[in-house]
Amino acid sequence: MFEWHGWATIRTTPEVVDFEDSATGDTVQAVARLVEGAQGIVNETVDLRWANGDLHLWVAGAHNHEGPRQLELYQAVAQAAPGSYGVLYTFDHDDEHWKRYVMRRGDVRLEVDESLSPHVPMVEDEDTDD
Repeated sequence: MFEWHGWATIRTTPEVVDFEDSATGDTVQAVARLVEGAQGIVNETVDLRWANGDLHLWVAGAHNHEGPRQLELYQAVAQAAPGSYGVLYTFDHDDEHWKRYVMRRGDVRLEVDESLSPHVPMVEDEDTDD
């Protein structure tokens, strides 16, 4: 099983701008197209919505095997809206380690996650059934 959970706040630029200019029309349209292209897969949630004047992206899901779509979406959003920031957590049950991808300043980087990894024993007990 492969699962993922992520969020991002969408911002046009990392520059300091007025609140109402944090996500411009062109940026909103570009990110909306990316999200629209990522929807329609079973066992996934991809949601883009406004909350308190900010545009937010939420993703979550579970598949039988890891695929590149989740990370590719985050990378595309970071390039389309380089002021955006957020995190994407992925977990491959075969690997037993959570990965944390951090979006900031137009880039998405893998960082070590020690909060949930290794999954056993941090999150789950060891399987003792033989």
